[in-house]
Amino acid sequence: MTTMKVSIKKARERFSEIVNLVNIKGERVILTCRNRPKAAIVSLRDMEILENKATDKDRRMAQLERIHEIRKGIAGRGVTGETTEELQRMREERGGAFAGCH
Repeated sequence: MTTMKVSIKKARERFSEIVNLVNIKGERVILTCRNRPKAAIVSLRDMEILENKATDKDRRMAQLERIHEIRKGIAGRGVTGETTEELQRMREERGGAFAGCH
């Protein structure tokens, strides 16, 4: 898979050819104006990969935020570490709500 640079002017003239290169051969095309990159044309497969990576990153960030909120809640109860004794005390306070978790 290669990446080619094409001026926007030439891309207008060769649009069908460029779309076919992207679709059939998986080429990536950087559109330029005055030799400066302005946009890219990528295959649908590449776009899906990029979207999945963004979704995965958003999901991981949401999980980290939830972990942060849980840790703040635990710290607010006076728990300062993640020791077995502290976890056991929390289980007892909740009346066995964590029964079966070891």
